[in-house]
Amino acid sequence: MKNFFPSLFSVILLSFLISLTSHATTAEQELTQMLKNTKGANTDVVLVYKDGKVIYQNYARGYGPSTKHLSWSVGKTISGILIGIAEAEGLLSLNDPVKKYFPQFKSSARIMDLLGMSSGLRFKEVYDGLPVDLDITNMMYSQGVQTGFANYAASLPLAPNGPGDYFNYSSGNTNLLLAILQKAIGSQSVYNKYPWEKFFNPLGIEATFEQDAHGTFVGASYIYMKASDFLKVGQLLVNKGFWNGRQIIPARYFNLMNTVADGVQKKVETGNSTTRAYSTQVTTNLPIPGRNLPSEYKDLPLDALIMIGHQGQIVAASPSQNLVIVKLAMDKKNMNAKMFYAAVKKFIFSRGFKLETVGTENNLIEADQSVDQRSLIGTLFGIPHLLRSFSAKEYCSCRFVVGRTEAECKTDLKSHFPVLPRLKIQDNIVTATLGLGISKKAQAVYRGKSLGCWLTQSE
Repeated sequence: MKNFFPSLFSVILLSFLISLTSHATTAEQELTQMLKNTKGANTDVVLVYKDGKVIYQNYARGYGPSTKHLSWSVGKTISGILIGIAEAEGLLSLNDPVKKYFPQFKSSARIMDLLGMSSGLRFKEVYDGLPVDLDITNMMYSQGVQTGFANYAASLPLAPNGPGDYFNYSSGNTNLLLAILQKAIGSQSVYNKYPWEKFFNPLGIEATFEQDAHGTFVGASYIYMKASDFLKVGQLLVNKGFWNGRQIIPARYFNLMNTVADGVQKKVETGNSTTRAYSTQVTTNLPIPGRNLPSEYKDLPLDALIMIGHQGQIVAASPSQNLVIVKLAMDKKNMNAKMFYAAVKKFIFSRGFKLETVGTENNLIEADQSVDQRSLIGTLFGIPHLLRSFSAKEYCSCRFVVGRTEAECKTDLKSHFPVLPRLKIQDNIVTATLGLGISKKAQAVYRGKSLGCWLTQSE
């Protein structure tokens, strides 16, 4: 009998450990299968960082730890941080009127209104018709190629609501911010180095940050980094702006990042997500008391800051829970974010980690109307001009910046449209032609690992 109880205890302990291991494996398998098998989702990388270490990593579709990935609108958060740094250095003030830098700007908006997506511009980034009518595509692949992205945005008419009175998601706002920074610095050579000196280099990130033809960083969309670099940005948010003892994000700006913007509290322009608690170039998981709305994501912590990008990019970071979730993708149809967060939460629990999330069901309808939840090009098929321009630029960056093969890059392009133009590479130039008239073409030029590609010709 004296050996019975130790043996019984050993059996119970072994059974418990087997059960725990089985549960962990099941939760991990469920998450992995979701990434692999969700129809329309082309997930490239997922990293889950908790309490000081990466506890889950998944690479697919030819991406690996050393491969750079396009940020799309995740880059907006980095752009906003650069503006916060510039204010702390006295280069500009968030209360500066935009007219100070762009006299043609018709709104009385301040830099702060640009940060909160409430500038008063009638910028159309809602995909409810042919993309030729969209300001986002006109700015980046058509008229804006010649005028400069910021000049295009600054010349648009005003919406009925004034600045600060409503939320209207607009990449034009972010590109204006980086053009304001360009003017505030006053030297192109200093401006070209600024993102690296103030942000990337301190974090040990070898980023590619592309510009338009006027030398303005495309802060709304075009940053390329490795998955571990996106993780570092999330870790910086977890550390409340500090990195190796140095304050990278000024305290004032970090506080603004954690405050729901005034416009969001008041009204949301038609076509935008009505539940998105936007602050300054980043989404929070805070409630929106001005419109009596609870937190949107019950499976994320209340203090989560969420960087969201087109085609399924996500970087979610929580200081209180020491948590970072990175998802990089080239989705044809975005994976449901709430289901993804629920699967990650289940996996974290299965590994024995503690995690406090909002946790209460809020019954909100998943909002798929904002810019980063819809197809950027939509019905481009049949619109040769935009098809050529988009393909030239994206193929150039895919081949030269990311380093993917011809077949892989064309597969990524086909996540937007089924028919591709003819793509030719000569030296560092990509030319896209379509149809019988070879005189109509788009060209993109590779400028090196820091500045990447820019679209130099769109017709």
